[in-house]
Amino acid sequence: MKKIAAALAAVSILSLSGCSLFGSTNTYSAMGDYNFAEMDLIQLEEPADGQLMAVIDTSEGVIKAVLYPDYAPNTVDNFVNRANEGYYDGKSIYGIINESLFMTGAYNEEGTQGFTNDGNPIANEHSVDLWTLKGSLCAYNGKMGYGDSRFFIVDEFPITDEELEEIRSKKNDDGTQIIPEELLQAYLDNKGILQIAGQYTVFGQTIEGIEVVEKICDSEYDPKTMRPVNEIVVNSIEITEYASSEEEVVQ
Repeated sequence: MKKIAAALAAVSILSLSGCSLFGSTNTYSAMGDYNFAEMDLIQLEEPADGQLMAVIDTSEGVIKAVLYPDYAPNTVDNFVNRANEGYYDGKSIYGIINESLFMTGAYNEEGTQGFTNDGNPIANEHSVDLWTLKGSLCAYNGKMGYGDSRFFIVDEFPITDEELEEIRSKKNDDGTQIIPEELLQAYLDNKGILQIAGQYTVFGQTIEGIEVVEKICDSEYDPKTMRPVNEIVVNSIEITEYASSEEEVVQ
């Protein structure tokens, strides 16, 4: 791996991805291939009128998230198709990991199967512009490197002072930080899970209902199965367009 592996090791990636429900302990991260000089943290920008948006109605409340088809076209296309056909209606939240994220969209109750347009897993669509910040929507397949109808929404997982110090100590040959301060500050200011950055396709960002994300992630769950003790479901997902001052347009 490239130099960035040393910085990633400092944030204890296995603390989340080592869980059996959350896939293998493979710690590959696309961050090693990124040109951070080109990074544009678009999740921190105001959504644009007409931007594709999902309204995720859950038994705990409504989450609205803008989508990024220009960055993750195959993942967004599969998500939109499943939503429009009603695939997500009534789907269980089948996993809560470390009170830090929740998972849904599985074909079966166990969460071990997903669904795609052609039946094949979708290769990860990484981008230096999209990160596992709080409220991000990420594709999940159970196998590192791929996604399908399953996805998770991120709440947050702390970065310790010791981890920050270690990350900041890792430098490029020119003396700059391997993981730039701008990115670290985005996680410090906005929260999220830096520990899994670059491992999954980020394809959306919550813009309303972050309190619903927090409520679901804080729900009691079985530590063996990671399933909520009390059932939580996605009632429906409606695809619309974001409008800053008008009614959303249903697709």
